[in-house]
Amino acid sequence: MKRISSWLVCVSLILTGVSFAGDLTTGLDIRGGENGFAGMVLKRAPNAVQEDGFLTVRVSLTESKLLKGYGFSLQFDPAKYEFVEAKEVNGSLLETGSGQQALFLSSNKTPGKIDVGAMKVDGESAQGTGDLVDFKFKTVEIPLPTDFQILEGVLVDLVGGVDLVQNIEIGNLKAIPDDYGLDQNMPNPFNPNTTINYQLPEVGRVKIVVYNLLGQEVRTLVDENLDAGFHTAVWDGKNALGHQVASGVYMYRLQSGSYVKTLRMMLLK
Repeated sequence: MKRISSWLVCVSLILTGVSFAGDLTTGLDIRGGENGFAGMVLKRAPNAVQEDGFLTVRVSLTESKLLKGYGFSLQFDPAKYEFVEAKEVNGSLLETGSGQQALFLSSNKTPGKIDVGAMKVDGESAQGTGDLVDFKFKTVEIPLPTDFQILEGVLVDLVGGVDLVQNIEIGNLKAIPDDYGLDQNMPNPFNPNTTINYQLPEVGRVKIVVYNLLGQEVRTLVDENLDAGFHTAVWDGKNALGHQVASGVYMYRLQSGSYVKTLRMMLLK
């Protein structure tokens, strides 16, 4: 049991708040176990309550087998982010039918680095794909994938086999809305330009078209596949031929899948 006991020493260091002087994996007897093909993914936490000035990111695990515990370090840019807390996700991968919580530990003794670890203590194991940890940060910056790194990921299986996580993905950190939406253009009335904000909860084809009050198409502003997130379109008051249109009321219509919404705007000269 040397392999798993070495890993438990790392978790104990986290528990006692001791900062790691070396690598998280120092002293581990890594000979491989059931999780050589498992991977870690970091993305913005889905459906997290949007709080101005805060960002919550989530680390998940894919293709795990007979998982008893894990440990890893999350590195971030301390100039952009102030660490608030790390919490095990409700319904995390390590939860089982026994009802006994996994032992979860975290430490932030080094600026720009958070060490976390968890292990099951009920004799059971987990398997498959699931969420692990949410990290909450205070920030006013737009998050970029390059702002974060997952380091020294370790997975321990039920019989003590230890694997380093080789497959690590830093995914989309943009805020994802819960539903479709089309906002009133700003400014309104406008001259010469106006901005239209809209939201997409999933990837899909999006079309935004401007019409006159007779229902005639004036200009197509957007007609493409877009990622989920918050988007912006700008109309400069010109038609499809590049000619300035007359003052008056115009309509703009967004369609994506089965979602359709139309609003009015006014151009004044």
